[in-house]
Amino acid sequence: MAPEHNTAPTATEPTMSAGLQRPATPAPVLGKSFERPAPVPLRLATKARVWGDISGGALEPSGAATVSDQDRDALRRRFALRCMFCGLESLATEVHNLNHNHGDIRYENLGLADSLCHRWQHLGELGKGNALLVYLPGLSARDASHLLRTTLIALLSSQEKRQSDARKLLTWMASHHVYVDQAWGTSDPAAFASALARTVALDRDQQDLALANLALVIHPETLSAEAHSWRQELQARRSEASWEALYHDVMNAPI
Repeated sequence: MAPEHNTAPTATEPTMSAGLQRPATPAPVLGKSFERPAPVPLRLATKARVWGDISGGALEPSGAATVSDQDRDALRRRFALRCMFCGLESLATEVHNLNHNHGDIRYENLGLADSLCHRWQHLGELGKGNALLVYLPGLSARDASHLLRTTLIALLSSQEKRQSDARKLLTWMASHHVYVDQAWGTSDPAAFASALARTVALDRDQQDLALANLALVIHPETLSAEAHSWRQELQARRSEASWEALYHDVMNAPI
């Protein structure tokens, strides 16, 4: 006869009934990320051509179509001051018209965009000589926006070495406009804005395919005030002295 085995749980072993009696309690932060809208794809676009629009080169609705303070505050709460395209949290976010019609200021047609990402939506309002379209394969639009923003912040650094590295990186990014010139005949954002305005009936996927790997590089002077604001906000969260340590930790993070 086989020996009998004691199958009763020991004091240190969990039991089925014990697990049922003590259900796990979800962490309070679980699902917090669902409380604000998820980032939407960052695409090149331009303001819609609407009869009677007198807003000119304005990036936000203006004139009779000015967004009310109530709606602006509601948008800031809804997006938690974060750009709908890249997720950057900043007090300098701007109101963006989702359908690119500045005369349509219904609340459901409004979003928040960082100053840099917002200019991706306003190729026709950037002004001659203030920006270039460049070809950066392998770099997502969102990452290209973050890279340019970081470069503009580094240009304001108190360290000459960091400024020098930022200038080299900006020059490298801008130099990729030659590939756009070769393929399209121009890297002027205004020319692309005109083409986009004429092809609004095209499927969005077709436009995305045609403009794949293109990114916007903006002259530092155009975003000088915004860059100073970004730097101040960044310094409040993480001092410039800690940047090297942060870089090291990210690049050497365990897999």
